Amino acid sequence: MSISVKFTSYSSEEVTRVIDYYNQIKPSHSNVIEELDRCEGGFQIALAEEMGMADVNNRIKQLRWNKRKLDPMNHRGFTQEETLRLYQSLVHVFGESFVSYEK
Repeated sequence: MSISVKFTSYSSEEVTRVIDYYNQIKPSHSNVIEELDRCEGGFQIALAEEMGMADVNNRIKQLRWNKRKLDPMNHRGFTQEETLRLYQSLVHVFGESFVSYEK
């Protein structure tokens, strides 16, 4: 399962809108999504059970931008439900013609 996009750039306001929409539609028991602070950019969700780990990459699930796709890049990725929710959030901001979801 992966998310691909047809756009080549995005604004910080658009990222904020994606995050805000995701956090509005997520179940109340789920952790919030945040912007991933890496050179590739992307999204992260904190893992409560891993908070004692020294390496921050082991304390989060993450999807990084890679060739216009969101990819875990050898790190823990999102669940299918979280990925689908992120896809819905990206469609909400950018439109269905610019975002695709592949199982």
